[in-house]
Amino acid sequence: MTSTTKVVMTTKDSFEIAFWIVSLLILVVTALAVYFAPLKAVQIGRKLNDEQVQLKAKSDLFLTLFSLRGNPTAYTFVNALNQIDIVFQDELAVLTAWDKLYDSMNNKNLTNPNEIWNLLRTDLLSEMAISLGYKKLKQTAIQKSYTPIAHENDSIENWNHQQAEKQFFETGTKMHNILIEKYLASQQNRTDEIEEV
Repeated sequence: MTSTTKVVMTTKDSFEIAFWIVSLLILVVTALAVYFAPLKAVQIGRKLNDEQVQLKAKSDLFLTLFSLRGNPTAYTFVNALNQIDIVFQDELAVLTAWDKLYDSMNNKNLTNPNEIWNLLRTDLLSEMAISLGYKKLKQTAIQKSYTPIAHENDSIENWNHQQAEKQFFETGTKMHNILIEKYLASQQNRTDEIEEV
């Protein structure tokens, strides 16, 4: 004969089983959290670092363009303009302002190009300032720039010096060519005289 034993679960037993199941689930979730937390922390850290690097690049580029706004032909200014597409790639307003300025610089039919370029540079710097959070920076402040008269005098002096050097070398080249022609002519005359004799 077989004896069958019936197991009867009481409410207390049901609560105890539920408690152990919940405890086991909490343990599994905790173990997973402990395992994945460092990975997630590294991912978040990298993302924050990337965002800081991007913000610094934007800020540095803006400050370069802003500091040279009164000297738009400076090599540093031009190099900075050529970085806008990559540094501000996620800023549509900045890219649109840059496109307008770029297109105008390649337009030979502008009636007053310097004035137009100045206004478009101001718009570009204004959009960059807004994207960086400089909301109180007004366009009138962007249009102001300081250049000491000594810098202007140095530029004029350098230009004059370059022109003098150019003239000197051009004159020297002409003189050199004249001397060569005279020398060759005199050599030809000697050759002709020798042949006559």
